[in-house]
Amino acid sequence: MRILPLVLLVVLWQAASSTGLLPKAVLPAFWDVAASLGSLVRSGEIFSHTGASFARAGAGFAIAVFLGIALGLLMARIRSVQRAVEPILLLIYPVPKPALIPLFMIWLGIGNASKVTVIALACLLPVVVATFNGARSIDDMLLWSARARGTSERRLLWRVVLPAALPQIAAGVRTAIAIAIIVLVSSEFISAETGLGYLIFSYGGVGADDAMLAVVIWLGVLGYLLDRFYLAGLRRLMAWHAFAH
Repeated sequence: MRILPLVLLVVLWQAASSTGLLPKAVLPAFWDVAASLGSLVRSGEIFSHTGASFARAGAGFAIAVFLGIALGLLMARIRSVQRAVEPILLLIYPVPKPALIPLFMIWLGIGNASKVTVIALACLLPVVVATFNGARSIDDMLLWSARARGTSERRLLWRVVLPAALPQIAAGVRTAIAIAIIVLVSSEFISAETGLGYLIFSYGGVGADDAMLAVVIWLGVLGYLLDRFYLAGLRRLMAWHAFAH
């Protein structure tokens, strides 16, 4: 039942193409797109580009999660850190991160460093905000009880604050996964010789719309699977969290 809407969409897409209601110049037939995707898979071309893209996205995402959780916790626990960092975050937050790609290219070159940096910056903000909100929303009674039992401030952070903020942190990390893919493709449009964004841009530039859409669908499926795997792992983690606490 979950995939029924997608099946109906594909059927309508192919029917509109077969009957001429949807000209190929507007949108290629689904079977042409599927055939192009099959060709890319059989040749192995799409796998090397997928590896290059996900290496960049994974590096930027990992940096953002590590720094974002640390910075969010510090902002929530230390007032001076919050006052120093919050204005910067408020300034950067509304700026479309792909707009910063040319600037990072000037600073860091056209290689992977500029792409990883802009991905990390884009993913950092939702993680910081989620961690900060989660850490600040902890019931004061919980903190007072822990301190009354002799818990040090360091242990309080790791044994009370971080576990209690975990649900909101998890939501921020999930948002960051989607942002990483979006910014990755944008960065590969501008300057890349490998990657899924590069493939989309290249095929679109030569008018191979069926191959371009095949890569887009491939990327969408990978993004969906990433989200499903993340949620499945999260359910296990949160089940342990609920049992332990």
